[in-house]
Amino acid sequence: MQLKDINFIGYGDIASNNIFSAVKQNQNERSQNELESLDKNIDSLTNTSIKVNFNESTFKNQVYFKDETSGEFIKIGLSDENLAKLQRVFGKQDFFTKSDGSQILSGNAESFVAGWFGDIAYKRGYASSDANGDGYLSQDELANTNSGFTAHGMYYIGLKVAAVDSTETYMKYSSDFQDKHKTMSFAGKYASDSIEKELNKTIQNDKNSDGSLTYGELMDKSESEQDVTDVINYMLKYGLTEPVELGEDLLAKALLQQFMGGVSSLNAEQKAILAKAGLLMDKNMQDLSSVIKNIEANIENSKIDFKV
Repeated sequence: MQLKDINFIGYGDIASNNIFSAVKQNQNERSQNELESLDKNIDSLTNTSIKVNFNESTFKNQVYFKDETSGEFIKIGLSDENLAKLQRVFGKQDFFTKSDGSQILSGNAESFVAGWFGDIAYKRGYASSDANGDGYLSQDELANTNSGFTAHGMYYIGLKVAAVDSTETYMKYSSDFQDKHKTMSFAGKYASDSIEKELNKTIQNDKNSDGSLTYGELMDKSESEQDVTDVINYMLKYGLTEPVELGEDLLAKALLQQFMGGVSSLNAEQKAILAKAGLLMDKNMQDLSSVIKNIEANIENSKIDFKV
């Protein structure tokens, strides 16, 4: 099945759904004296039980922030783009530069970065999944994280219409999940192989820096359509549902023609059949959801729930 073979509706309805949220943090407004004191001994306070990167960091801007869960400081690398973004959004007053060029975060910037770290390390389970504590998450280790998310909905087989209507998040990133979401998993949409990489990706994806990642921030429309197509193909390939042939079902054929060519492409008989079933679209109608909701009652066994 090719992507162009499916008609998609509903993305706009789920794009604003929340997928991941930063862990709420206490805000530490540190004085200059406190920051200067930290400058002298912060490395002795830095968390050593959670390794945030492997080998050498690929991000040159090293920053410190306090992790509320462990009560210790974390040292982690940020990209040039993310550091500039944080300074632009929260102000340079939240950044104290040490003599070696690394920076201690405080105030809103620290709360924001620490909040996303908490989500990744604890809620998504990166810290506990790094079984050997080397800072690198293998595919087997990533499979234990809760970094999966998905769109749910119905696929109307005869009509080749996929209608998404909800989302699910913090799903186990299992091998089965990865098989169903093959394209986007391969593209790195769901998980990174270190906390440091995932933190940088998360900060970048949080377009408005509000501590919340929506489905639309994580998946654009074309990516979502590809992801849904992969799930549907997986279900059909492995016999989780049986395709329904249109056969001589005149109503199903009329519906398919209406979806593919619009009302103007229908003949008089098809219009009459659809009108009688309450499925005839207004020629100016752009949103297909009002028609979709009646299909289940009119075409039996014509749909699959692509919830995974």
